[in-house]
Amino acid sequence: MNRQGAAPYEPLTPRLALGLAAPHTWPASVLPVLLGGVLAWVRDGEWNFVLFYCSLAAAVLMQSAVNTLNDYCDFVKETDRLDNSADPEDAVLIYHRLNPRQVCGLGFAFLAAAALPGLWVVYQRGVAPLVIGLLGGAVIVAYSFGKLPISYLPLGELVSGMVMGGLIPLAVYDALTGCLCPQVLWSASPLILGIALIMFSNNLCDIERDLPAGRRTLPCLLGRPRALALYRGLLVLMPVLVSLLALLHCPRSRALLPLFWMAGAPALIRQIRLPMTPEVRERAMPGILALNRRLILGYLALILLHGSAG
Repeated sequence: MNRQGAAPYEPLTPRLALGLAAPHTWPASVLPVLLGGVLAWVRDGEWNFVLFYCSLAAAVLMQSAVNTLNDYCDFVKETDRLDNSADPEDAVLIYHRLNPRQVCGLGFAFLAAAALPGLWVVYQRGVAPLVIGLLGGAVIVAYSFGKLPISYLPLGELVSGMVMGGLIPLAVYDALTGCLCPQVLWSASPLILGIALIMFSNNLCDIERDLPAGRRTLPCLLGRPRALALYRGLLVLMPVLVSLLALLHCPRSRALLPLFWMAGAPALIRQIRLPMTPEVRERAMPGILALNRRLILGYLALILLHGSAG
């Protein structure tokens, strides 16, 4: 029986398991892998399809683990409830009578599955990808579990940005080139910011839900007016960072920067105009994901065009 004692649990079908993995959020793991791969190809001329796809599979499975375990913990702690979760796709445990233990097991199964392609990368490239992978796994567990999980602290944006936006490109670059290059983190700074803004968007829309649950996220501490001002400033900073990096490191493609701004401006303006209240959450989250796709894919295009022009 479920915890309400009303009905037996539903089976955890492949469709529901996929819903818990939340494929609509996978760009947050796919884009960092693409960035690491593009940097490896342009800077070093290195490309290995097997290692690239192993890295991609590991990143997506780790993202699926994050999504599943976070949903499990929010359900168990009753942060997510039917009255504050309007989107069935974003609250599978709320809208389906699933066994929470099975959902928790699924999350750790995703994490274990991510280790399988990761082990091949480690076998080929040595200890550096292993260290990065273990750090990422530890962060995944600490993000949702424990007496004071990272998701309850004003560190969630910074941690998610650094781990997904920074460490994944660093690990992929090392996997493809055999070289651990700290400069990749500088090149990944727009993506670090973009991933952080995904978390910021979520937390900004959820202030009213998070405060009663004891969460002290950055928006909770700042309050909506100040958090919204910071959020909008960071939204503008993201394309500015791309432009600065293009001017410094991609001179042969800098003439295309106006096209980059034209492609990203509509999504940027739409996101800036949102009040980021619970009522607009269903637009805010797809909006920030779309903005990340446009800006980061445009950034990748600038890097590739610079490399091909050389």
